[in-house]
Amino acid sequence: MRLFHLLFIGILVCTAVISAGCINTQDTSQEKAVSEAISMINLSLSQGADSMIEAADEIAAGKNDADSSKQVLANLYQKSTLAQTILYANENMIVVSVYPDIILSSVGSDQSSYGTNEAYYAGKKIALTEYFHLEDGTNASVLSAPVYADGEWKGYISMSFDSSRLFGDIEKYLFETYGYHLCVLQTDGIQVYDYDLRERGKNILTDPSYPEDVKAAALEVCRETSGTTEYTYQKTGSEEQVHKTVVWDTLEFGGQTWRVLILSE
Repeated sequence: MRLFHLLFIGILVCTAVISAGCINTQDTSQEKAVSEAISMINLSLSQGADSMIEAADEIAAGKNDADSSKQVLANLYQKSTLAQTILYANENMIVVSVYPDIILSSVGSDQSSYGTNEAYYAGKKIALTEYFHLEDGTNASVLSAPVYADGEWKGYISMSFDSSRLFGDIEKYLFETYGYHLCVLQTDGIQVYDYDLRERGKNILTDPSYPEDVKAAALEVCRETSGTTEYTYQKTGSEEQVHKTVVWDTLEFGGQTWRVLILSE
């Protein structure tokens, strides 16, 4: 009987604590959501990296001419869930092959201006670029792997991918499971991913279209590796005020640092 009374009192205390707001169950679920999001993002990038390293090893083993290296890229493209375009550049930074043919005009071009030379890959098996604007008018990140044959640098393969390919299914899962949205920021304020396509590629810290409350929250996110913050903004063309709570943490991969944000209203 005494044990029952103790359990009953414990339940009452826990209920009172939660009701008093000492435990924020929403923050807890957002923390769980951000942890899951980071795990899923890391898994997808790691799988893509493993496939690229395998492809780089094939090229290093002798498949470095235009035809055979293109077949390696084609096989990689078919295996990848991320690939938008893939190219192989040799030790002279000249593009040898590409896949698919929508970037065929790149064959023979000099990639030196991108800085992806031997020094760039020193100590790296995989590299991830910042989110940037491509010549074809789209925004993308680029995952790349160096090619080494008998210890000598023989160039690299790089794979561009749109952020929807990496984050789209994760966003869907988070919304269906928790009712939350996903946003991914670089530490300079550029949005690598937002569920609103129009926001991607914008810099929250410098774009004048963002209100000060949003900029202040973004600055906090960029400065701190993890945390919780809030902001309020007025919907475009409406008098409605929207209040959002943000929980974020950090993912580091291939030399790139991303803040992974979970947003709730």
